[in-house]
Parts: sequence; C-alpha cells; structure tokens
Amino acid sequence: MNRFGYIFITWAVLLFPTGCGSTVYIENQQFVLTEALDFDENNKLVVFTSTPVFNEEATDKYKITSTNANTLRQSKWLIDSKTSGSLAYGKSQNLLIGNKLLQQRNAYPYLDVLIRDSRNEINANVIMINGAVKDVMYTNMSDKGRIASVIKQLVDASYKSRITVQTTLQKFHQQMKDKGMTPALTEMKPEKNDLVITGTALLHKDGTYAVSLNQQESSLLLLLQQDTKENIPLTFHIPPGMFHTNERTSFVSFNIKKVKPTFNAVFKDDHLTIDIAMKVRIDLTERLFMLNLEEEKKKLEQAIEKELKKECEALIKKAQKYQVDPFQFGIHVRAYQYKNWKKVEDNWGKALSEATVHVTPKVIIGSIGVSE
Repeated sequence: MNRFGYIFITWAVLLFPTGCGSTVYIENQQFVLTEALDFDENNKLVVFTSTPVFNEEATDKYKITSTNANTLRQSKWLIDSKTSGSLAYGKSQNLLIGNKLLQQRNAYPYLDVLIRDSRNEINANVIMINGAVKDVMYTNMSDKGRIASVIKQLVDASYKSRITVQTTLQKFHQQMKDKGMTPALTEMKPEKNDLVITGTALLHKDGTYAVSLNQQESSLLLLLQQDTKENIPLTFHIPPGMFHTNERTSFVSFNIKKVKPTFNAVFKDDHLTIDIAMKVRIDLTERLFMLNLEEEKKKLEQAIEKELKKECEALIKKAQKYQVDPFQFGIHVRAYQYKNWKKVEDNWGKALSEATVHVTPKVIIGSIGVSE
C-alpha cells in the first residue's frame, strides 16, 4: 500500500469513529446479579431480582424487586416496569431456587429462557434454599456488602473448602439432560440474619427435591465424583477400643491429597455390580488421642480405610434409596458396558438402586505434621 493509501485510511478512522452513537450510562442500567424463584403461600411462582445501585445519592447498595408471574420471561417484563433503568441479565452471579418449589415441581422448565437466550449468563451458581427465598433476599447485609457478591463469595469459598458442590446453570443443564447422572446443587439456609452453606441438595431426574447431604457427606460426594483438584478434608470417629482411648477423644482429621480410583462395572444375569478401588494419599491434620505413629502407623491407616469405606458406602446407599446418581456412575457404566447400559438408561436411577456397590480404599499416610 502506498503513502496515499495510509493517509486515506487514517482520515477514514478519524472522520467516522464507531461506538459513540449511543452512550449508555451505568446509572441507567439495572444489572441483575441474583435472580431467585420460589412458590409463595398460594403456591404461585414468585421471582426476585437483586440489582446494584450506582446512584451516589442512594443510601442502599442494592435493590430487591419481586413479582408474581407465570413464567420467568413474563417476570422480566413485570420487574422492568418497577425499575428505573433497563434490566441487564448478562452479569448474573447466582440463581436461587426455593425448596418449596422443588418439592412440588421441576424448576428446570422455568429456566428455559435463561438457557435459550444467549444474552444470559450460564455460569451463574445454582443454589437451593432450605427455607423461603424471601428470607434470603431480604437478609440484612449492611455489614457485609451487596447480597449478590456475598452469596457468590460464600459458595466459592465453601466449594474450595470441599463442603459442597458448585453447580453452574450450564452444569445443571447437563445434569438434567445426561441420563448417566442426576443433579446436585449447593444448599444454603438463612439463619439468624446470616446465610449458611449447609451442604448439598440432591434432585431426582425429574428435577424435584430428593434428599440433602451434610457437609461431610458433600466432601465424600466430591471424592466419589473424582473432583479432587483441591484437598478434601474429613473427620472420622475411630472405635475407642482400637487405640485405647474414649468416645470423646477418638477423632482423627486429615486431608485427602491424591486419589487414584479404578471403576469396574459388571452385569451378571442382569444384576449390576460396581467395584470402586481407590488409592488415597492423606495428610494428618488433627488427632485427639495419644499414639506412637512409628509403631502403629499401619494400624491407623487400616482404621481410616475401614471408616472411609463405611461412610462412602453409606452415602451410596442413601442415594440408592432415593434412586439418584449424583456420583455420575452412569457415565462410567455407559463407557464400559454400553450394550447393557442401553437396557437401563431410561430408568438408570432404579437400576442403580438395585445394584451392589463396593468401595475399597487403600489409605497411605503422607505428612503427619510437625508436632511429632
């Protein structure tokens, strides 16, 4: 290109700037950072939104708006009529669903507009509220900040601490559509003007509420899901007679550092048997009883193996009782037993509930800390 060509392009850029035709002021935008669904006292759908307030003259950091509606899309129009600026849903951080709704109906169809419209944020955390969504949305946050940021930070921190799962809207969509798994959501509860992550909520394949897991069970769920990118903390009660201690002090805590699992599924006479062997490397973090680890390290490893096996199999039986598969066992069965999988894929929850599942851990103690 000659010198005159460069001059022409430069003048074109200067004379016809882009992006200046329609200025958007942040004060005139309503960014929906948290959206919530629940049933009210008349079992009608009620939708809440939380939007930050940027006006310097305003005393509140965020605004809560609610409305009754038949669909989530309809609620957007109704909420839009109550706000002073245009609603923008592309920055959503949290999606809250009340357990009253999930106990009565599948919430997934209500979320169709969020998944279908590409302008919406699919990485928002999906959270089940153990209680009324209204109590969460109107929790006093004067000493904490904007409610959307508080909830997101709480979920992120709890997942990093391995006491709950973290399910985005995109992941929830996958869990609902994939026949080899069932949904698992972070469970939150309003408690004395505060918000607490209580564990994990498991849903049936039809999207309704099945059962809740406490924090320890949630940690084991992450272990069985092979979600071990962060250390998994566990605390076990060891039989007192094993190390000559008592009931109150017979506790040991540790972090699971590395896991090498192997999964084997066998169909025999249409009965499914699943064997999960795992090599588990742990670091001791707490021990309330006296023990000579040099002499009894192997014995302690075996005691932890026994408790880990017991608690993992108890968790699996709990899921089998409700015919749910948050562990994603169905994905492994489909991969290695496809012919037999096709026979049970349409009723996988029932097939898993009738299966025999064995967990065989091999525990290796790595670090014991510096106190020894």
